Parts: sequence; C-alpha cells; structure tokens
Amino acid sequence: MAVRSATAEPTARERAEPRWSARRVIPAFVWLWVVTRLVLLVISLNPRLYSSGVYGDVRAYGAKVERMFQGELPYRDVAIEYPPGSVPFTLVPALVVGTGPGYRLAFTLEMILVDALGLYAAWRLARAADRGRRRIPVAYTLGMVVIGPLLVLRFDLIPAVCVLLAAALAAEGRAGPSAAALGYGAAAKLFPAVLAPLLVLGLVPAEGWRRSLRRTVPPFLLAFAVTLVPALAISPSGTLGSLLYHVRRGVQIESLPANLIDLAHLAFGVTARSVYGFGAYDLRSDLSGAMKLASTIATVVALAGAAWLVWRRSAASGGRGLGPADWAGAFAIGVFAFVLPTRVLSPQYLVWLAAPVAGLADRRLGRQAMWALAAAAALSQLEFPFRYSQLRHLHWFDISLLTCRNLLLVGAFVLVVRAFRAGAPEVEPAVTEEGPEVVTTGQA
Repeated sequence: MAVRSATAEPTARERAEPRWSARRVIPAFVWLWVVTRLVLLVISLNPRLYSSGVYGDVRAYGAKVERMFQGELPYRDVAIEYPPGSVPFTLVPALVVGTGPGYRLAFTLEMILVDALGLYAAWRLARAADRGRRRIPVAYTLGMVVIGPLLVLRFDLIPAVCVLLAAALAAEGRAGPSAAALGYGAAAKLFPAVLAPLLVLGLVPAEGWRRSLRRTVPPFLLAFAVTLVPALAISPSGTLGSLLYHVRRGVQIESLPANLIDLAHLAFGVTARSVYGFGAYDLRSDLSGAMKLASTIATVVALAGAAWLVWRRSAASGGRGLGPADWAGAFAIGVFAFVLPTRVLSPQYLVWLAAPVAGLADRRLGRQAMWALAAAAALSQLEFPFRYSQLRHLHWFDISLLTCRNLLLVGAFVLVVRAFRAGAPEVEPAVTEEGPEVVTTGQA
C-alpha cells in the first residue's frame, strides 16, 4: 500500500492547476449534469428534434390549472388524477408565466430544478455511503438523462427525488427527515409509502421497535398531511377518489401482466385488443380479469419479499441495522417490488427505478443494474412515443420490443437484489497528504 509523504512535492497537474480554478470549485459531475440537462431541455421543447407526442400530460396540467384560475377548486370541481402533493408543482409554473404558451417551458425548468435537488441528494448519499467518491452523482446524472424528455415533461421526478433524498438522509443517520421525504413523496404519487416499512425495518435492530416507530411515523404522517389535509377540506370524496383512482385501472398495455397476454395472443391466438381508459391504453381479453387478480397477489408477495430481504440483512448486522451503503439498495428493491408486478408500468416509471438504483453505483452489480435500466429506457423511448400506435395494435415486432424491455427490468431487479445481499465493497484505509482515505479493494 503506497503512502504519500506530507512533505512530498506537488505533482505537475497540481502545480498547473491553481487552487481557485473552476475544476476545483465545481466538481466534474456538476459540469456533466449541466451539459446533459441543457441538451435534454433543447430536445424536450423542440418537437422536430423528438416528438410532440410527449406533450399531452403537460397540456393537461395547464388546462386544469386554468380552470382553477377561473375559480374552480381542485378535487371538488376539477378532477385531479394524482394525489394532492402533485398540485403545487402544476400551479407554480402557471403562477410565474400563466397557462399559455410559456407553461411548458416553465414546467420543464421547474423539473430541472427538482433534478438538481436529485443531484444534490446523490452527492450527499455518495459522501455517506461511497466514502466521498463521485460514482453515485455520475450514475444519477447519466442514468436519469437516458430516460429522455419524459424526465422533465412529467412530475414523476418529484417522488423519485424524494426517495433518493430519503436514502441519503437515512445513510446519514437522520431517520426522521428520511421518513418526511418519503411522506411527501407518497403525497405526490403514493408509491414511496411502501418504502416506509423498509425504513423502520432497517432501524429496528439498532433502536428497537418503539424508538424506530417514534422516529419515523410522525414525520412521515406530517409530510404526507401537508397537502392532503387541505385537499380533504376542499373535497373529501374527490381527494379519496384520486387516491383510489389507480386501484380501479385495468391492465395497462406496457405492464408485465399485459405482456403475458400479448405473448399468449401471439403464440396461442388469445383474443386481445387495446382500449382507452383512465388516461391510458389497457389490454382487454378473456385473461385480463385473472391477470388483474394475479397482479395484485404478486405485488403483495413481492413487497413482503422486499421486507423480508431488508429485515434479514438488517438483523444480520450485529445490532447495527442497515449501514449507510445499504439504504439505496433497500429502497430500490422496494420500488422494483411495487412497480414490476403491478398492472400499470408507464415509461416514466423508469424514473422511479433509476433514482435509487443510482445509489448502488459504488459496486459492480449496481452498475450492471444501471446498464440494464439504461437499455430498458432506450427501448421504452422507441415504444413511446415513436411506435406506440403499433403497440396498441399488437404488432409482433412491438410486442417483442416490449418483452425485451420488461426482461431487462426483471434482470435489473435481480442484479439489485444480488448487490444488496452481497453488501458494500470491502475497503481499507490509505494515507494521503490530506489524511486517511478509504480505498476499495473488492467489489460486491
């Protein structure tokens, strides 16, 4: 093991680079983020460079806000598909520029600011879990941008960043703020709620059940209630209707259950057709009812399995609970367990998956999972928006593409589970002129 003397002469690179240089002040991953987000902004706002097919949701956001500006109230007069935590993020762009032509640009810039918060969360997670290295911020920067314009033309980035921030805060030992981040994420799009039990299970061996619940449940409920209580005051039935909206949905054509029906359609001639409902296209066939029930059962089983994996690793820590490097993996497993078996798997859901998986970039299996997700994101962009019509008509080529996309997602899930079970890379201390540094000697 090489040891550098504190009196050693500075290298040629250090002599050539002044201490006040931009390279020293601003890390390279920040420049990478700036460049990639500028490119993404240009592509997202120019339909000639990509597709206007991704603008539908943003137009719907602006139309609903315009009705609110005319005096109608959300959830009472204006039907809102998403939980109340989403409403402030659709209102703010309109308050700045109105609901006219500038709304899409304002919303996109707002999402880029949320993305910047995600980069900050990735940096904090790297400091706590990756010994200050920059692999996690770089993985976040590249892994999210591969998803394409949907990253900034939907608000799925908000709950995804909440999950990544929760992982960073848990890695720092701040269980209360971590639970609050999950609480607001759940208020925006529900799925982070399934991660709250994993947070508790990761703490119990170190702190016991009572203290773990006391540290996490109140902040989670408080953050969840910040937007939920005003919405309930406006319209209890409308608010509860938005929370139950997705429970009533059918088998969406891009989900794994629908994919199985597609394959049965191609291989055995099972009758199937796409129908529009709940703002998306579902697959209707004689198997849809059975698949819907099987999806519900599989989701419950997958979430129970995720809880068991987290508990097993936490309990095996010798009373320490999950370590700083474990939280991103625990949350990634929870998100996968929720997303894969369910009957809705929209392209923007890959944002939910990529954020916590980026937190596993400090290990080889985690990086392999990111590559699998990147490939799945590329195929998702090919399907939507460019070949969505062909998929709706159950063209064999597009069913094949969808099958490859979903197999990549399953493969990424397996890699995440393996990375989590293997644990963090082994490290050994090395001495530098600035003090002790931890050097990776093995990869999980």
